[in-house]
Amino acid sequence: MYCLKCGREIEESSQYCKYCGTRLEGETLESESERLKESDDDVPTYETPKKIPLDTMEKNERIVFETHPSKIGVFSNHIAGALLFIAGGSVVLIVLNWEIFGAILIITGLIIALIGYLKWRSIIYGLTTNRIIVLKGIFSKDIYENRLDRVQDIRVKISLWQRVFNYGDIFLTTAGTSGIECIWHNIPDPRKKQKLLRTLLAK
Repeated sequence: MYCLKCGREIEESSQYCKYCGTRLEGETLESESERLKESDDDVPTYETPKKIPLDTMEKNERIVFETHPSKIGVFSNHIAGALLFIAGGSVVLIVLNWEIFGAILIITGLIIALIGYLKWRSIIYGLTTNRIIVLKGIFSKDIYENRLDRVQDIRVKISLWQRVFNYGDIFLTTAGTSGIECIWHNIPDPRKKQKLLRTLLAK
């Protein structure tokens, strides 16, 4: 049997996964036949990237997915801060008639919102038929990539808040490293992304 949270093989009599500590019941278990069936599943792909720079693509490489992190995961704190400053500025401006101080608070709130948006836009997670990819940066791009055949372990962490809004963190361990090499933080629909990655690795 396999743990659906971390994807590691476990004994059928186990009540908890010895790798990630998840209680093994219901949807957490996956049989060998299900794992083999998964390896036969077709993975939808497309040729022309929409977010990943075209000049980074290899010959005959196809895109499985490319996505920004969840807006709620990255953007929510900035929005909350922005709304607080804008609301405070509006009160100061309208009630106390302190025009300059109120305007400063409102402009600060708008800047906080813009920073959150740019931070969200600056991160791209990608999976191709050959590689896992992470791009970071607005004006200059910091590109991390690793070959699929080097991925050894996939772990998914989903908090209660993340579960409500269907996003989470995927941790990837690759050959030649002593720890987690790549993290897709706040990635939307992490279970689906995990399944796509495992299906590619099983082929």
